[in-house]
Amino acid sequence: MSSTPLTITCPKCGSTDCRESRWRSHQEKVDNPGQHPYRCLNCANRFVGRHTGSIAGRRSFLLLAGLAGLAVVALVAGVVVVLLEGRKSVPEAPSAGMPVGAAASTHIEAAARGDTEAQFRAGRAALLDTARGKEATLEALGWLKRASEGGHTGAMILLGKLYRNGVGITQNYDLAARWIAAAAEAGDPEGMVELGRLHRAGIGVPQDAVQAYVWFNRAAAALNMNGVQERDSIAIKLSPDELKRAQTLSLEHDTHVTPSAERNADDKATPD
Repeated sequence: MSSTPLTITCPKCGSTDCRESRWRSHQEKVDNPGQHPYRCLNCANRFVGRHTGSIAGRRSFLLLAGLAGLAVVALVAGVVVVLLEGRKSVPEAPSAGMPVGAAASTHIEAAARGDTEAQFRAGRAALLDTARGKEATLEALGWLKRASEGGHTGAMILLGKLYRNGVGITQNYDLAARWIAAAAEAGDPEGMVELGRLHRAGIGVPQDAVQAYVWFNRAAAALNMNGVQERDSIAIKLSPDELKRAQTLSLEHDTHVTPSAERNADDKATPD
């Protein structure tokens, strides 16, 4: 209960030092509509009466406080939304203290000089430039091909995916398999996963669940979690003999030495 002095006078002692009290019963409340029980802090007299400022003032205060709280919540929510939208719409700064345009120009210059990472970034950026449509796609293909030919496995994978999906360019499964296989053979775990998926579906390569397992297994060995999931998923579809053969092939691919090559090496090392 509030102990704030109210604008009401005790009928017994005339003091205004009173506080709100509680109803003794529901019937007492019903019998005194529009009034409230009070306790005089001067003489301890309890009485029921009506005042002009306290209850209305308190209700107004609570209403205003509630509205103010809602306003604060709305303001905070608005700020959060703005920040989240800002994070979505504002691209990551390429480097500290460098304007976006200058950074893009630097990447293009480095790409033109033969920097494969810059070529890959330029190609990826061009793919995201939907405003230029086909022109941007052709530019992206040009940069990605140069980076791929320079040995950039990330560019090989992206180029292979573009040819596989055939969005913005003519679909070509052979070229898709060529570039993805090049990345996998170069040791890129993501390329291994993608090549395994091609073998599983028979896209650009023979459909072969054993070969799919081999590449998924190699990716898993390189700590690629997609490789782990894909390997375990296809393993349950293989017969015991197929699984054994797939694991043997995985080891051969992993060491890049075939059993026959090992035997030949041993034969050469053994004196006559």
